[in-house]
Amino acid sequence: MTCRDVFFAGVPGAVRLHDCGGLLSALDEFFRLWPHAPRPEGLPSIPGFPGTFPPALHGAAPLLEIAPQGRGYRLRSPWLPAPRHEPSGACLLCSLAIELVAACCHACPRLISLHAAAVRLHGRTLLFCGDNRAGKSTLVARLMADTARGLGDDMLALHQGRIFSFGVAPRLRLPLPPSPALEHLMRDRPGIRDRHYGYLAASPDSLAPWGERNRPDAVILLERTPGSPAILLPAPAATGMDSVLSRFLIPDGGAPEVLRLGTQLLDALPCRILRYEDLDEAATLLERQARLLPPAASLPGDFSPATVPPGCHGQPASPPSGGTGDSRTLWRQRPGLSCRQAGQSIFLTDSRGNSIFRLDGTGAVVWQLLSEPLSRDEALSLLAETFPDVPQARIRHELGQLFQALFEARLIEKATKSP
Repeated sequence: MTCRDVFFAGVPGAVRLHDCGGLLSALDEFFRLWPHAPRPEGLPSIPGFPGTFPPALHGAAPLLEIAPQGRGYRLRSPWLPAPRHEPSGACLLCSLAIELVAACCHACPRLISLHAAAVRLHGRTLLFCGDNRAGKSTLVARLMADTARGLGDDMLALHQGRIFSFGVAPRLRLPLPPSPALEHLMRDRPGIRDRHYGYLAASPDSLAPWGERNRPDAVILLERTPGSPAILLPAPAATGMDSVLSRFLIPDGGAPEVLRLGTQLLDALPCRILRYEDLDEAATLLERQARLLPPAASLPGDFSPATVPPGCHGQPASPPSGGTGDSRTLWRQRPGLSCRQAGQSIFLTDSRGNSIFRLDGTGAVVWQLLSEPLSRDEALSLLAETFPDVPQARIRHELGQLFQALFEARLIEKATKSP
């Protein structure tokens, strides 16, 4: 068996390829803008965090391993519960890029991963957030077909108040949506592909390399809506907060810092909803409006997490045993939680700092009441007076669900009345 180690900038360990000589040229081309070499010496480090590579890294056990498996490949990573099988080279390189980003963020606590996309357009940096299939990748590629510079597609990070790029080109679902400009770009700069996805070739004239940082100027929430003309709308505060916070991959214990970071982003930057169906129409609108967006407020010099302990992506805390008891039991907010209000919604972290929760409407009202010891019976009495037209049986049922959810999320604790 022949082995080949490849080291990547910012990653504290080797990618070891077992009998994968035929993959090397595709890997080199795919990661053209992410510095890599057979040895770690001389590779750039993350700004402000020079100690990425530990001593005697060369020759140590690999961080990631790739080997042939059937007609595809097997990828082993410390962030995967089991080795992952990838049916094609394109799938393998996509998964490898994701694991390399995770390794970078694990090694550098000041680098926090963000499942979003971004472009530099007419001197403005636009951060795109949206659900799967909202069109982040295709919109970035479509804007790159004109004058925009791609900063990242799905895999970004925030570092010291700036968007940190990894140099990975957009991955586009096939077949492409109707767009002559996008089709021309794919023909002109084809990258690796399979039956389901195709990559653009990594080109330095239209794509930011690994380590480039750009201060964001606006947040754009993508909503692909059938039949809708392309339109930019102001985003309600809670909508913007919910969309942005859900894009972060939270490190262990890092939820309070992520909540602070999301709050500062949305306090400083204009946030708009881009509702659209036609890709070219959306690109034209952004080309026209980018210069007209209000200027971003001054951001702190460093609002990225500074004290988040390194770790894998956080998971919600295990719920405590038991329940919320009878309706006369007194409860209160668990102390020490991070809490932010956006519009009429409240966002708060769990007691272990691994998850962020959103409370709306009645939930937000009850949470504020829980600043003092409160029972479900007392909450029922207060809400029944506020909403006399709602049957008390319904209020009682919903309060039972709310208190149980708050208890399981470790957001409340038993209390006693002050004398």
